[in-house]
Amino acid sequence: MDKVISCCGVVCSECNLLPTDCKGCPEIKEKAYWLEYTGEDVCEIYDCCVNDKHLGHCGKCTSLPCKRYSRNDPTKSPEENAEDLRKQLEQLRSM
Repeated sequence: MDKVISCCGVVCSECNLLPTDCKGCPEIKEKAYWLEYTGEDVCEIYDCCVNDKHLGHCGKCTSLPCKRYSRNDPTKSPEENAEDLRKQLEQLRSM
């Protein structure tokens, strides 16, 4: 499988939800699978990056990381969330 990367730096192709529960942000756009749990209509990171700023990914934004990256996954420990953010930022800076 080719490497699938979302605009926020998540490597979708490394997630066990792809392709069954989630097709990855490049395909599903701002309609992330987890929105059904948050009650939101669109992913705010995707909306800002792609829809508002017309960027290919957040690595091209001068505000990286912005407040949109402060949301944590409640199913993970603070350490796991910090490591996820580190990986996302590393991925974006390498793109």
